Amino acid sequence: MANAAAPTPQANMGEPAVRLDARLKVTGEARYPSDMPVGNPAYAYLVTSTIARGRIERLALDAAFAVPGVLDILTQDNTGELKNIGFGAGRGGVSTSIQQLGPEIAHAGQIVAVVVADTFEAAREAAGKVGVTYATESPSATFGSPRLTEDDATKVSKMYRKLPSVGDVEAALGGAEVAIDVEYATPTQHHNPIELFTTTCSWMDDKLTIREPSQFVYGLKNYVARRLGANPDKVDVVSPFVGGAFGSKSAMTPRTAMVALAAKRLNRPVKLVATRSQGFTISTYRAETRHRVRLGARRDGKLVGYAHEGWEISSRPDQYVVAGIADTAHLYAFGAVKTKVTIVHADRSTPGFMRSPPMVPYMYALETAMDELAVKLKMDPIELRRVNDTMTEPIEGKPFSSRSLMKCYDQAADSFGWMRRNPQPGSMREDDWLIGWGCATALYPTHIAPAAVRVRLSPAGEVRVQTAAHDLGTGAYTVIGQMAAERLGVSLGSVTVELGDSRLPVGPVAGGSNTTASTGPRSSWRRRSGVSERV
Repeated sequence: MANAAAPTPQANMGEPAVRLDARLKVTGEARYPSDMPVGNPAYAYLVTSTIARGRIERLALDAAFAVPGVLDILTQDNTGELKNIGFGAGRGGVSTSIQQLGPEIAHAGQIVAVVVADTFEAAREAAGKVGVTYATESPSATFGSPRLTEDDATKVSKMYRKLPSVGDVEAALGGAEVAIDVEYATPTQHHNPIELFTTTCSWMDDKLTIREPSQFVYGLKNYVARRLGANPDKVDVVSPFVGGAFGSKSAMTPRTAMVALAAKRLNRPVKLVATRSQGFTISTYRAETRHRVRLGARRDGKLVGYAHEGWEISSRPDQYVVAGIADTAHLYAFGAVKTKVTIVHADRSTPGFMRSPPMVPYMYALETAMDELAVKLKMDPIELRRVNDTMTEPIEGKPFSSRSLMKCYDQAADSFGWMRRNPQPGSMREDDWLIGWGCATALYPTHIAPAAVRVRLSPAGEVRVQTAAHDLGTGAYTVIGQMAAERLGVSLGSVTVELGDSRLPVGPVAGGSNTTASTGPRSSWRRRSGVSERV
């Protein structure tokens, strides 16, 4: 029976089902990476910088080593064998090129030492006794700070060498009957997943096993191998459950190879569970941005020009680019379009993608500007979007294969009683509360990536599906199981799904909403001696 949790499915939806991993999660039986038992583990604790810019002059370790149970302390002086590898801004790459434990300090909260002890408590106590003397320089943290540097994104980013542009924007805006020129800002935003950032590493001879929450076990496997100078075939990554990620657990961060090195030095498993506060600086975050948006239109609301310039904070060494302009510029029938993105380098850790990676800051700026234009036109903001709806994208004139934007708006407007609202801003109240009703378009591209899935069907009708894809808590176990059950004509209860292990057939990064599309299409199936494979 349909209910609020499982409404009656529409034509493009599957039948509601109880999640395959539901019982495991609600009973606590689901094993997240830091829950997985290893024999006789040692415990690591990070020491992070208390300054945002400068240089380590001296490390005092005697008091830390004097804490009973301390086994080792990794510093800049004994981790030289870890190789620096280039920054990769793409999903599943390298989170930052700031990978060493000093001596240069590039941002607040940079890892400067790793204390390893027999117990977590001893490691934490000793970490607090590591003395670090710094030569401090004045940092530049945000827009308006002194000593910032800038780069044109098209000159330094391989992903965004060409940004959307068409027509003469300045002429179009100059001749527009109605125009706005507005500026917006978005703040730094952090993921804060429920599951902390953890890593457990253990060696068996020359074989390394990493237990770490990951959105891309194959990427982590290969990049850690490169940092260690190891053969990737000798590295396994295990991450069957992830307690929240949305970008923060997609790329390799510096901690993983450090824990692996500590485990190798001790010939003993080492477990790190970073603190909640450390998570703000040892992982990525959504970049702080600034925007200038100019829109021009006729009095009937038809757009004639759109100019959007964005500025994005990144770290000093890394050219991380949000660059959501590459998508927003295709949204409406703008007429002429001009876009630009500038990377602003500050003394900050390197940002990364987060929840609808590039779109959020840029969509916020564009859609807020559309609302402001609607007010200036004295026009309903939904009608402004309807007037500029299009089945042809505005940059190259290519037709959309499908587009249901106004259908969505019409259904939402009907559900909310949109036409009954008072359109005057600040006019609707409920007792002492101002009540605001608004609308905005959301945009996200459709991604698909290479994937391999191994499906075994037993004579008893039991099905086992294996792929190194990931479930971030969004339901991949169940959706992949549903597709296999439907394809093979068996019940969902007879399907077992195995994910999140680099020993399984290769799966894509769990980013860009591509897991279902990549692992589940009804194509390229082949069958051999009891095994069905999709590649």
